[in-house]
Amino acid sequence: MSGEFGSYNKFSMPPEHVKLIEIKIKRIGQLFNSFDPSPFLEKDLDDDAFEYIVSSVSEHAHKIKQKILIHLPKNQRTKMSEVEIRRAIHNYFEYKKILAEREIKLKLREGEFSLIIGIIFLVACLWIRNWLLGIPDIAQTVWTHILIEGLLIGGWVAMWKPISDILYEWWPLYKEKSIFHKISDMDIEFRYT
Repeated sequence: MSGEFGSYNKFSMPPEHVKLIEIKIKRIGQLFNSFDPSPFLEKDLDDDAFEYIVSSVSEHAHKIKQKILIHLPKNQRTKMSEVEIRRAIHNYFEYKKILAEREIKLKLREGEFSLIIGIIFLVACLWIRNWLLGIPDIAQTVWTHILIEGLLIGGWVAMWKPISDILYEWWPLYKEKSIFHKISDMDIEFRYT
């Protein structure tokens, strides 16, 4: 790709203390996935452009104001309206935000379901363990001791995934959603050279 997704200067601050995400391209089409047959306003962003914008936004705290500055040659000015390009970029990140919200809900629902299964399994393991310990004539061999302790450990290990899903796994998705939301509302300016 002959466009430049990397001229972001995190140390310089434009007026109004807004961090710039600068993208230098030779033609508008470089911003969008050329294999996507969708109408322009529904097109996917180019993977490099997407990764560059997201990584640039995620470098800073959410409350820091940022804007995208797209540098284009003057001959691209009449190819497509700036309003359409802004709308296409905002639509794409709005769509990504909606997908992230769905993924968060799915992850939490999956965690709740696996928590129910984990609790049932834990209760069953503890019940079988207590039942085995209550048998007076059970031979206290190494194997029965391993079985009894294995039931206790196995029951608690089965709880790891549900607890991890509910407490930790959705946080990265939430952060992603926040970044997509920020970009979907971000100012986009154009400079022609």
